[in-house]
Amino acid sequence: MSLLLITGLVLFSVNIYWFYSNYREDEFYHRLRQAALNMEQLIFTKGSSKEQLRLLEALQDDPYSKRQIIIYDSIGTILFRSTGAVAHLNEAYQKQVLKKEVEFRKDGYERTLFVSRNNPSRKLLILEAAGYDLGGFNKQKKLRTTLILGSLILIVLQGLATWYFMRRDLLPLSRIASQMKQISGPTFHQRLSEANLNNEIGQMSHAFNELLDRVEKAYQQQFNFISYASHELRTPLAILLSNSQVTLFKERTTEEYVQTLKSFQDDVNQMILLVNSLLELARLNADAQSVSFSCLRLDEQLWAASDLLKENHPDYQIHIDFATIGDTDEAMLVMGNARLLMLVFKNLMENACKYSSNKKVVVNIQAGQQQVLVNVCDEGIGMSAAELEHIFDAFYRNGQHSKIAGYGIGLPLAKRILEIHRGSIVVQSVKDKGSVFTVTLPTWKED
Repeated sequence: MSLLLITGLVLFSVNIYWFYSNYREDEFYHRLRQAALNMEQLIFTKGSSKEQLRLLEALQDDPYSKRQIIIYDSIGTILFRSTGAVAHLNEAYQKQVLKKEVEFRKDGYERTLFVSRNNPSRKLLILEAAGYDLGGFNKQKKLRTTLILGSLILIVLQGLATWYFMRRDLLPLSRIASQMKQISGPTFHQRLSEANLNNEIGQMSHAFNELLDRVEKAYQQQFNFISYASHELRTPLAILLSNSQVTLFKERTTEEYVQTLKSFQDDVNQMILLVNSLLELARLNADAQSVSFSCLRLDEQLWAASDLLKENHPDYQIHIDFATIGDTDEAMLVMGNARLLMLVFKNLMENACKYSSNKKVVVNIQAGQQQVLVNVCDEGIGMSAAELEHIFDAFYRNGQHSKIAGYGIGLPLAKRILEIHRGSIVVQSVKDKGSVFTVTLPTWKED
């Protein structure tokens, strides 16, 4: 911006100087012509002697222009020559001046040749006027000096103003940069100051703070993931090591060895389940775009999840209610991944049965034109408001539930899967009365 202003100022000054130079030249040639015409009238006025003409010429002489006037007849004979005048009319100029006025510079003088009939007899004459515009050149020189000094002063002032305003405007950026350098892993809770959201810097600070919110959340999730995962993996490994040490402490019977190996097998299966859940959650967080989608029926995923749970837990009571879906099959169509959606409903149904004394869960479906809702209801132990704030955090488990098997991964995994499907999950719960998890998914519409 400053460079553009400086360039404009220089061009403006150059144009002023150029226009004044042209004006001075045109005005000086006009004065020369007028002086020559006046002399022509004096010469051809009766009663004017040569001495009178010389006297008039001396009186009209301008020391700042050093005028020289020569009057020729039509064939080039000199009729009048002022003191010190040098004739420049040659054959070429004579032919040219008969067509148009000739203006040129020679011997340091500006000269003009033109024809005139400004005399009583209307006789064709050739007039040559020359002079040096000392006053005009002095004014032009002063103008040039004024423009150069003025431009330099304005450029310096512009530079100082630019420096001042840039320093003033960039000072908040320097402060932001200083604040950003202080933000690291342990200090992700710090935020940039948002003094004025009406300007770009304030909006940038606000956007950066929102980015920090997401980064802090991801950092905390990663930190919790690592700490909880290491803790959950350490526990079964410690049990395996302890049982093996106890078993090897003395000779055992065959039945005791078989029982120990079965215990080892159960612990290993739990570890495999935990590792698989961790890998699934990590994969969905890192590469959600690679999940393949197809058009599928949501009721089929519910039945598949129910059958899988009943196969592994025959005591679970799962009731699926389709009374509110209507007669059309299109209401149950969604775009999704069959394996992942079945995993969502399996986790929700399993939690409902696991945390209910009667091992019972009721699933009902509400189908609409734009979305389908699946409500998973239980009559279990319920949750308090404080617990509801953390149930979708990875590895979160209330201390009162420590006797119930689990790792706190199922609900975060279900929420992430539903986010990938552009769906959502919410929960309503009353302590000691039960919970209702509501899954919302957009229905599939044929284009």
